Order: sequence, then structure tokens, then C-alpha cells
Amino acid sequence: MDMKVQKYAPIIVPVYDRLEHLQRCISSLLSNKEAKMSVLYVVSDAAYKKEHVKQIESIREYAREIKGFKDVKLLFRKENMGAHNSILTAVNDVLRDNDTFIFLEDDIVVSSNFLNYMNEGLRFYENNERIFSICGFSLPFRIPKDYLEDVYFYSCSSPWGFACWKNRWFSVNHDYFDRYSELKKDKQKYGIFTSIGFYIKGILQADSRKEIVADDLRVYYHMFQHNMCSVFPVVSKTQNWGFDGTGEHCGNKKAWWVKPKLDTRNQSTRFIPFDGYNELLLKNHRKFQNKINGGLLAKWLKYTWIHDQYKKIKKRLL
Repeated sequence: MDMKVQKYAPIIVPVYDRLEHLQRCISSLLSNKEAKMSVLYVVSDAAYKKEHVKQIESIREYAREIKGFKDVKLLFRKENMGAHNSILTAVNDVLRDNDTFIFLEDDIVVSSNFLNYMNEGLRFYENNERIFSICGFSLPFRIPKDYLEDVYFYSCSSPWGFACWKNRWFSVNHDYFDRYSELKKDKQKYGIFTSIGFYIKGILQADSRKEIVADDLRVYYHMFQHNMCSVFPVVSKTQNWGFDGTGEHCGNKKAWWVKPKLDTRNQSTRFIPFDGYNELLLKNHRKFQNKINGGLLAKWLKYTWIHDQYKKIKKRLL
């Protein structure tokens, strides 16, 4: 197919007060040849603190000067909406005139074949509604030696750079409800849901208690209820640079795994039809995920009353 007649998914990048992160993100997107054929939406929420006003204005000045894309559309909020509402509103607005979108937050850096991967994936799986999204980030876990494909399938999505279709996105209930209490009514389903990694239990509880707003958890819950999965690259197309104390829900910690080696092959991805999961690959993925979320001790103590008491004591000592 002639590249000139292909339709490329619009790119949505929300930002708040991190200019350096946004500049790094945009620079990496511009390394993709498809950038000049893609519409970029920069979503800037208004300040919720007076001390943020100057920084947000500097970000907006930078956004006004962004070039290299087919078009740059600026969605600047006049009043603070909060990250969750601002992002959902932006995605809904973009999907009024588009059937697909690519989303990445301002702290994501992408490979030079990221946009090719996303757009080709959207086309390849367009008619397979069991596939919820095309994800760009892949944990640096051990891939089985006999697994020679470019992509694999996993039963959740990753917010660190992904693409999705209008019909899939609008089928999700992004609003709050107590998903934890609902799921606990069925012990078998609860066990399957949390088998993806014990860390998910804490996010599920925190979102259900309204301690956080975890839209990625709400997406995963929807996927679980409808037996859906996402496509992931064997070699990561994205890195997360938000684990420097600036990212929401991402503490200031040295998490080496959030910056896996990016795919530098600069070649098209060989997508494959979904015909089930590779069980050894899933096992290795879950083992790695549990390890980086605290290991065996956390598996039994994290998100329990003991862990809650530990957090309270630690907070008092600080």
C-alpha cells in the first residue's frame, strides 16, 4: 500500500508541568518518519496550584512552536480538570473524527519505529475485537529461546504508549465503581484476575477505595470481563522516564526496568494472528513482574493490614 494514501492514527500526549519530559518525548516521536503524516494533540491541563502557572505557560509556549508533524492541535484547558478527566475528555474529542488513536504520556520516550509499529498493528488487528490494544512497552523479562516472533500476547494493556480503536475504547466503563467488591463475589474469577501479578490486587483495592484513580486498572478489568488481550513487542518500543519523582503514582526510585533497551532495528514488525498464549512466556513475565514488585515477601504482606500499619509507622517517622 502506498504510504501517501494510508491514514495514520492521531497521537495524544497529555502534559502538566514537566517541560523537559515533554521535549524528550516529542524529540523521540520526530525520529519516526511517520511523524510528518501524523496529527499530534498536545493536552495541557490548567494549574491547580498558583506556583505551577509559570511552568505550564512555558510548556504551552514550547507546544506552540512544535513542528514536524502533519498538524499540531493544542488542547489547552482554561480550568484544571485533573489528569483523569482531562485525558478522557481529550481522547473522546479526538475519537469524534477518528477511528483510532495513539496515546503516550509526556514521560514516554519511543523508538524510531514506534509509529510504524502502532499503525501497522492497528491495521493488522482491526477486525479482531479480542485484541484491545497495541502496546509499546515491554518488560525486560526472559523470552523463551524457541520463541522467535516479534510480538506476544498478554491479558492486560500497558499505558506506557499504546494504540486503540474507537469501538474498543468506548466499550470500557471508565467511571468509578467498586470493582474489588464485585470481583470478590466470585472467588474463581478473583483468583484468575489477580494471577497476572499480586501487585494488581493493591491497585484494584486502592481504586475501589477511591484512594487513586487508576484508569489502566479499569481498562484491564474490562478486558478481563470480556476475555481480551493486547499485543506487546518482544523488543520494547518505549521507555518510561517518569520514575524520577515527577510521575503520578511513580515514586522517586531507581527502577532500571522502566528503561529497557529500545528497538533500534528500524524495520517493520511481523505481526501474527492470535491463537492463544505462550504459557512459558506468560510464566516468565509474571515471575519477573512479581520480582520487581517486591518478591515473595511482598506477595504475602503487601496490601495487607500488616503493610498498612508499616506504612503508617514509616510516615510518622519521616
